[in-house]
Amino acid sequence: MTDDSLRTHVTMATLAGATVAAWTAMPEYIDGRWKRLAARGALLTASSIGVILADDDEPTPHPERDEKFAALSRALEDPAQRAAIWLIALVGLSAISAGEEKAFDAAAARLRARGARAPRTTLGLALGALAAGTQLAPGPKPTPATR
Repeated sequence: MTDDSLRTHVTMATLAGATVAAWTAMPEYIDGRWKRLAARGALLTASSIGVILADDDEPTPHPERDEKFAALSRALEDPAQRAAIWLIALVGLSAISAGEEKAFDAAAARLRARGARAPRTTLGLALGALAAGTQLAPGPKPTPATR
């Protein structure tokens, strides 16, 4: 592994961990569903920009994947389709967020009962560390067929 590759992996791990930690802890610091939704949108935007800037690898050409990205790019050229895609993403994000919020609230209540002062932050830091660790874990070893 080169120094640049290691730096990229560490940067991606840091971005993943910080994004997960901030996402999970946000309800302790931002009141209001719409404010949290806006803050989470900003967090995802900033994280996405960070990933784009940190990724120094040229992607390996893959015709099927490249054609899918080209089709998505063409779809995003139309303002109506772009708005529809963002609306679907926002509704999907809200639905997923609502489900995970209930689970995190239950876990935070258990931690609060044990005396934790900022249980969502505690959960966020633990999950962020886990997310960062998954980014740093070595990938599968190539088989003779994939070399």
